[in-house]
Amino acid sequence: MNNKSNPSKGEKRTTYSLDWDTVMGLESRLLRDFVTEKGECKGMELLMVSVGVRLGLRVIDNLSLKWEDLMGLEVGEKFVRIEKKTNKERILVMSSKLKEVLETVINLTNPNPNHFIFSSQKGKGLKPMCIQTFNGYLKEIMKKYKVKFIGNCSSHLLRKSFVVGSIKKGFESGDHLSLIKVSRLIGHSNVSTTLRYTNFETNQMLDLYELG
Repeated sequence: MNNKSNPSKGEKRTTYSLDWDTVMGLESRLLRDFVTEKGECKGMELLMVSVGVRLGLRVIDNLSLKWEDLMGLEVGEKFVRIEKKTNKERILVMSSKLKEVLETVINLTNPNPNHFIFSSQKGKGLKPMCIQTFNGYLKEIMKKYKVKFIGNCSSHLLRKSFVVGSIKKGFESGDHLSLIKVSRLIGHSNVSTTLRYTNFETNQMLDLYELG
């Protein structure tokens, strides 16, 4: 039997989403620890998760965010980002929870509006961190907070969690078109691409083994 938990060198592993309750629990603990410790590093860890799961952007677009891009936005306010991969406009909305997290970090760290939110250590705010560094921080966060996940732990886990969480919320509220709506929201040209994000062969589908 192949052991997928220990892939050979160079082998790609699938990234799966986190259950939304797990996402909210992690975000809550990160927020609590940041308020307690008030360190910039803690604030960055908190925003990695909050921005990643509440905007649903690709990591390359998260890394291009500067403080001024999100400062001053009110809850429910729409704003536009141009996706680096597709060069398409993506309309985003400031959620109440992301607004709460941002205001908390801004009030306690007073960042320079012109600096990147996810800055490289050497860049001192003027240069964004690289994707590999972001992924390294994320793996440390998951390890530190003992968050269980399936497959690969990368920045894509955050985007997938947003996608799957949004689709599930729609279905649970009776919106059977939520898959199509979320697909359009995140700019996928084909619903089948969004469907692959859900990894339906795991997570909730595993419950089918227990049929009673």
